[in-house]
Amino acid sequence: MPFKKNETPGKKKGQNALGNNRFFDSKMGFAGAFIMGGIVFAINFSHGFTPGLIAGLKQAVYTFFMASINMKICENIAIRYKNIRISIFLAVLIASIITIGATFIVHSIKGTPEPFYSTIPTIILSPPTLLYWALRKRKQLHRLFDNF
Repeated sequence: MPFKKNETPGKKKGQNALGNNRFFDSKMGFAGAFIMGGIVFAINFSHGFTPGLIAGLKQAVYTFFMASINMKICENIAIRYKNIRISIFLAVLIASIITIGATFIVHSIKGTPEPFYSTIPTIILSPPTLLYWALRKRKQLHRLFDNF
């Protein structure tokens, strides 16, 4: 059950209950871009430096935007419901499905020499990262508002 209007902590337009931007987290975007771009470059380097670099750069740009938006989706769902287990489960499940599905689709469309292998790091890293993020944001909510 979502928080009722009178129970939801005060927030400004464009911010979630923690006072953060509801739509975009550029810090997490840059971190994800650096990590995932490097991994995809390493995976595709055997096809040559240029194809590996192109695949890595595409992954980095894609990850910057996806991570920036998807971490916010995870955060917003993690703090949305009173029931902690439901909030965390839904946050990780929904954000993981979006991340993994979108990554595979982008790599499958064209240009990446090994689309499935380039998606494996996302499959491995996404759920635990999102779980950590959801738990962290939920703890932040509890620190700010003891009754949640």
